[in-house]
Amino acid sequence: MPSLPDGKGGVHKTGNPYKVSGRWYTPMKSVAAYDETGMASWYGDAFHGKLTANGERYDMYTLSAAHKTLPLPTLVRVTNLSNGRSVIVRVNDRGPFVKERLIDLSYAAANALGYMHQGTARVRVQTLDQEPIIEAKAVPAPVIAEAATTPAPAIIEAVAAPSPTPSTHTPAVKTDKAVAGIFVQLGAFGSEANANRMRLSLLADYPSVSLHPKQVADQRLYRVRIGPFTNMQQIEETMITLQKNGYRQAVVVIE
Repeated sequence: MPSLPDGKGGVHKTGNPYKVSGRWYTPMKSVAAYDETGMASWYGDAFHGKLTANGERYDMYTLSAAHKTLPLPTLVRVTNLSNGRSVIVRVNDRGPFVKERLIDLSYAAANALGYMHQGTARVRVQTLDQEPIIEAKAVPAPVIAEAATTPAPAIIEAVAAPSPTPSTHTPAVKTDKAVAGIFVQLGAFGSEANANRMRLSLLADYPSVSLHPKQVADQRLYRVRIGPFTNMQQIEETMITLQKNGYRQAVVVIE
């Protein structure tokens, strides 16, 4: 399953205005409430292993993107408007400089959105402080899915986490009320005991980890989540650290 780039070698970069093919572009100094619709393309073999605009090593098999003006790096949610699939990618490169295209995704991200063979797709690009598209069609679960559209039963017990053996007598911290915000979700379990074991394994490093029960059809799910977050960089750092520690199926969700 593809993951976000690890950011190794990269720097935070906004940069000065620059000119390509006679057209000037002014990078944003910061970003919030970004929400644009346009065409997406993708890039792969020809750039695999080369340095991106902020000094990272482009890996076509991770979830990354190129954008002409967003700060580097930035996490954005990209939704394919033709099928409703969405992924969260790390913008770490500049481009695309072809016609009026909005964003250039990595091979892995384009594949997750289902337009790899078509070459381009009409997409919506949003920073993570924006509401996800609720009217998305029912589709197979994307790599990084939005909470409002995720068919949760498909991921029950699916997360293979490191397995320390904490005491089973420690009561779980549960949040029965729907809490708004951005979270990193580690898994969704049909068993509260299993969910609590994962929570306890994370508690020392992530004090905000808690269980978020949710009734789905006739089954109650116990979602293990860290957050809510208010800082985009914290989310990115948390995702990268979790993936390095074996939590490969961690996803960003917006409630």
